[in-house]
Amino acid sequence: MKGKYALFCLAFSITAFLQAQQDASIRPLSWHYALGLDDVPIVNATPFDAQAAYEKDLLREAEGKVPLYGRMCTVGASLFSHGAWTVLPNGDRIWRLKVISPGALATDLFFEDFHLPPGAYMHVYDPQRTQVHGAFLDKHVQSHGYFTTDMIFGESCVIEYYEPLLVQGEGHFTITQVSHAYRMVGASSAADTCEVDVNCSEGEGWQAQRDAVVRIRVVDPEGTGYCTGVLMNNTAQDCRPYILTAMHCAEESTVAHFNQFVFRFGYQRAGCDSGQLLQGANMNGCVKRADSNDGGGNQGSDFLLLELNDPLTADLVPYFAGWDVTNAPSPSGKGIHHPAGSMKKISTYTSATQSTSWGSASGSHWRVRWVQTENGRGVTEGGSSGSPLFDPQRRVVGTLTGGASCCAINGCGPSTGPNAWDYYGKISHHFFGNPNGPGQKLRDWLDPNGGTNVFDGAYNPCGTLISVNEVRNDQRPEIHPNPNAGEFTVNYPNGVARADRIEVSDLSGRVVHVATPRTMGKAQIDGSGWSAGTYLVSVIANGVRYAGAKVTVEGR
Repeated sequence: MKGKYALFCLAFSITAFLQAQQDASIRPLSWHYALGLDDVPIVNATPFDAQAAYEKDLLREAEGKVPLYGRMCTVGASLFSHGAWTVLPNGDRIWRLKVISPGALATDLFFEDFHLPPGAYMHVYDPQRTQVHGAFLDKHVQSHGYFTTDMIFGESCVIEYYEPLLVQGEGHFTITQVSHAYRMVGASSAADTCEVDVNCSEGEGWQAQRDAVVRIRVVDPEGTGYCTGVLMNNTAQDCRPYILTAMHCAEESTVAHFNQFVFRFGYQRAGCDSGQLLQGANMNGCVKRADSNDGGGNQGSDFLLLELNDPLTADLVPYFAGWDVTNAPSPSGKGIHHPAGSMKKISTYTSATQSTSWGSASGSHWRVRWVQTENGRGVTEGGSSGSPLFDPQRRVVGTLTGGASCCAINGCGPSTGPNAWDYYGKISHHFFGNPNGPGQKLRDWLDPNGGTNVFDGAYNPCGTLISVNEVRNDQRPEIHPNPNAGEFTVNYPNGVARADRIEVSDLSGRVVHVATPRTMGKAQIDGSGWSAGTYLVSVIANGVRYAGAKVTVEGR
C-alpha cells in the first residue's frame, strides 16, 4: 500500500497452488520412469545484487511505490539452446532443465515465445518433488506468447517438457527471467496479528463481496509484488472481467508485464483463523483499459482498470461488485483485502467516511478509521493497495491508496497505529475526475451510456457464465461471407452441434458482442452497427473454447 512499508513475512502452504490454468491430474512423466536429476543440465540466473535491491527498496519507499518481494534476474534459456532430452521407448521425448537463482527464498519463472503443440505439456517443480505446478497444455497458450508460473520455494526449480513423437519439434519457449524472492517469504503468518479472516463473524452477510476480491501478483521492470483488486459489474451486465485496483500498483508496468500479472480468486481460510487454507484459482494476464493518470494519487484518485485476458467461468464463483458514485459519505461498512499478499481479510468501520485529499486534488479520497471487532482489529498493510471499500449497501465506494493504520498499539512508525487513518480514492472521482483523457474515465467502461449513479452487484449478471475446461487451438469456426457488410454466418467447428456462447472481440481483445444462439450447427450474427475493421469470433461449446476466426466487417 502506498505510504506503508513495514516488512512482512508471507506464509504459503508448501502444497502446490491450484490454478484455473493447469491440469493437476497429469503428473510429470519423468517421475513415472523414475528418471533422476543427476544428469539434468543447470543454468544459473544472473547474480542477485542484495545491496542494489536494498537501495532500490529505499527509493521505492520514498517514492510511494508498491514494495517488491522479488527482483528480476536474467535466465535466457530456450528449449533449443539449453537442457537435455530423454527419448522414450516409443519415440516420445522429455526435455528437462534446472534453473538456479542462488540464495533465493523462492522463484517465479517468466517465459516468452511460449508455444505447446497438442498433446505436449510442461511442469515446473522443486528438486525434492514436494511442489509441482502443471501440467500446462496447449490450451494454456496465449497468442502474445507470454507465460508465467507460480512460486516454487527454494533457490532452484526444474522445468520439464513432454513432447509426443507426432509433434516433435513443434514446441518452443524461452525462459527469459526468474523473479528472485529475497524477502516477505517465510513460515510465519503473513498478515499482522490483529487482522481478521474474511470468514470470521465479521464477514457474515458479506460473502458475495468477498467473492469479488482478488489478489494480484503485479510485475514491473524491477520485480514482483502484491496488490488487491475487485471484480466490477457494469451497466451492460455482460460479465466483462473488469478488475479495479490502484494505479500506483502498476505505474511502470508495460503491456508485456500486464500479460504476466496473476489474479488469484478465492484465496482464503475456510474458517475463522482455522480450517483449510483454500488456495483458490489463478487467472493469468490482463489488458490495461483505463487509469487515473495522476501519478498514483498525487493529482487524483489513484485508480487502474484492468480486463482479464480470458473470460471468467462459473467454477470460479465470481461476484461482480456493485458501486455508488453519488459521492455521499458512507456511515459504515467493510474493507476486504489481501494484506501482505496473504489470505483474504476483512476490516470494519462504524463511523462515517470523511472527504479529503491524498495529493493535490481536492476531495479525491475518503478517509476511514477501523474499529475493534469480535475477532480482531482489521487494518491494512502492504498488499492491500487497490482493495475496495464497501458501504452498508455492499457497493464499492473507494479503492485503497494508502494510510497509516497498523496493528501495533504504539505504532509501526511516526503517526501510525490502529487508530490512524487510511485513504481510499473515491469511485465518484474515478468516474468523473482525474487528469485523464477521453475513454479513461471509469464511467466510460462501467457506465458507457451514462446517467447511472448507483448499481448493484451480481453473481452472474449476464446469465451465461459457463465452465471452460479446455481450449482448442486446432479447430475454429468458419465465417461466411468474409469480408462482409456486418451480417454473417458462423459455422461451428466440426463435431459441434450447439454452441453455448459466441463471443466477438476486436483486435485489442475487447468483447464487442456476445450471443447465445439456439440454432444447430451455425448462427447468424448481426454486426451492422459495428465500426469497419477486423474482429475475432470464438465459439464456446460444452466447456470447450474454440480458437477465434478472423472476420472483416467493411461497413455499409
